[in-house]
Amino acid sequence: MNHLDLPDVKHFKKQLNKKGHGALVLNLSVKMKGITGTSQKQGEVIASCFYRNTSSTPIPLSSPLITASSWNIEMAVRKGKKATPKAKPTVKPKAKPVEKVYEESSSEESSVDISNVQDSSEEESVASDSGSQEEESSDEETKKGFTDENADWLKPKSKVKGKLLSSDEESADDADDDELVGDSDASDDEDMLEIERESKLLDQQMEIEQEEAEEEYRRTIAESSATFHLPSQAELEEEQNGTRVVPPSEIRERINEILTVLADFKNRRELNRSRTEYISQLTSDMAEVFGYLPELVEYFLTMFNPSETLEFLEASDSPRPLVIRTNTLKTRRKDLAASLLKRGVTLDPLANWSKVGLKITASPIPIGATPEYLSGQYMLQSAASFCPVLALNPSPGNEVVLDMSAAPGGKTSYLAQLMRNTGLIIANDLKSERQKATVANMHRLGVRNVVTCCYDGRRLGKLWKNRFTKILLDAPCSGLGVISRDPSVKVQRTIKDVERCGVLQKELLVNCIDALNCKGKDGGIMVYSTCSVSVAENEDVVNYILKKRDVKLLDTGLDFGK
Repeated sequence: MNHLDLPDVKHFKKQLNKKGHGALVLNLSVKMKGITGTSQKQGEVIASCFYRNTSSTPIPLSSPLITASSWNIEMAVRKGKKATPKAKPTVKPKAKPVEKVYEESSSEESSVDISNVQDSSEEESVASDSGSQEEESSDEETKKGFTDENADWLKPKSKVKGKLLSSDEESADDADDDELVGDSDASDDEDMLEIERESKLLDQQMEIEQEEAEEEYRRTIAESSATFHLPSQAELEEEQNGTRVVPPSEIRERINEILTVLADFKNRRELNRSRTEYISQLTSDMAEVFGYLPELVEYFLTMFNPSETLEFLEASDSPRPLVIRTNTLKTRRKDLAASLLKRGVTLDPLANWSKVGLKITASPIPIGATPEYLSGQYMLQSAASFCPVLALNPSPGNEVVLDMSAAPGGKTSYLAQLMRNTGLIIANDLKSERQKATVANMHRLGVRNVVTCCYDGRRLGKLWKNRFTKILLDAPCSGLGVISRDPSVKVQRTIKDVERCGVLQKELLVNCIDALNCKGKDGGIMVYSTCSVSVAENEDVVNYILKKRDVKLLDTGLDFGK
C-alpha cells in the first residue's frame, strides 16, 4: 500500500460533510508489510476507512475485494501508544490462497498488495513467538528463587494477567476514539466565526429558557386546575377533640388555599360546597392561628374582605416602633436628638408630617428614665395619637378648648404645646385615679394653661352649654385598632363590648356638640377619634350625630393616611 496517500482523518470527514454524502467510519486492525496492527512494538496502528458509495448498485460489505470503481477508499494511519505483547503465543496461520475477482476497472489504485499482507502476517507470528519465549524464560527465572509451597501465590496467574492486558488495550482504543471525536468537535468550533459561536450560545440559551417556561407553565396549570377539598365533618371533630393534632403550618396553608378559592369561587370551589362553609372554616383557622375569639374574626370578615382580614391580623401582631414627642415648651427637636445620641440612643425623625416626633430604633438605657425625660423634654406618645391634635389645630390666643377624655395627658400636653401655654384647656376624665397621671405630666412638661376636672361626659352638655370653641373627644373604645399594644384584646373583647362602646360614644358625642360655641367666626369645631376599627364605633356614631344635630363634616387637613 505504499502507492496510497495517507491523509488526515479529519480532512476526509470535512470533505464528506461538505459534499453532503453519508459516511461510514470503521476502525480496523490492518496488517501491512513491516507494520503489525495490534502487536507492533514501535506503536499501535489505527486505520480508519471512509466508504462513500458512488454507484447506484449496492455492494455488500462482505465482498472479498472492493474496487475503486464502486467505492472510494481513503485510509489514514496514525501511530499511537506502545502496545503490550499478548500472554498467549499465536500460532502461525497458514497462508490461504487469494481469490481473484475480476472487475471492469483496471486502475492501479484499486489493487491491493496481497503479498505484503501475507508477509506482514508472517512477521507478526514470528514476533509473537519470540515474545512468548521471552515471557516463558522470565517466568522460569522468577520461579528459581521460590521452592516452597508459597510459589503459587507469589506470581499472578497467566489468565488474570491476560485479562488485565486485554482491558488495557481496550481502554487505550476507546481513549483514542474519544480523542478523535473531541478533536473533530474542537476543530469545528475553531472553524466557526465569532458571530456563529455567539449565535450558537444564544440558541442554547433560548432552548434552556423554553424548557424552563414549559415547566413553569405545566406547574401553573397543575396548581390552577387542582381543587382544594375542605376537611370533612369527621376530620373537624377529630381536630376539636384533640384526636388529630394539626400543626400551625398546615392550618396556615389551608388559610391560603381557602383565600385562593374565594378569589375565584365560581371556578375553583368544590362541588356541593357553599361559600358559607368556606368562610366558616376560614374563621376557625384564623382564630386558631392568631389567637382571637372566633366571633371577633367573624366580625372582621364582615368589615373587610378575606384577604384584607388576613393582612389586618398579621399587622396587628407586628410590633410598633417606639415614638417620642419633643416638648417644644422646653427644648428643640435637634437639641433633644443630640442629647439622646450622646447616650447611645439610635433614633430617626418620625415622618415629614411631624416636626416634633422622633422614632427610637435602639437604646441601651430605658427611654422612660433618662434625665431628658424626667426634666420634661419629651413625652412617650404613639404616632397615631398626634393626628387628632393636628386635626383640631388649636392656635395661640384666647381659645377655650375641652379635652373630654384627657387622661393620662398626652394629647392635652400637645394641645398646650401648640397653644404655647396660652388660652385655656379643660382636661376632663371620669376617673380621678387616672387624672393623677395627667397632673403629674402637666407639671413635668411645664404646662400652665390646663385645668383638670372629673365629670361624667354625658352631662357636660347641660353643665357647660355653648362654652368651648374647640373640643377634642378621644372616646373610650374597644381598642380593636391597637391590638399590637394590648394583645389581651384578642380574648377579652366581645361583640357585646363593641356595641356597648358604640352606645357610650353616641351619648358623649351629643353632649360635646351641645357644649360647643357656634357663635364664633368659624363656628365651633370638634374632633372625634377612637382606637378601634369597628364600624359600630366610628361610621355608625358619625351617622347618628349627623341625624341628631345640625352639624357637617370637615376635612381634617392631614395629607397622609387613609
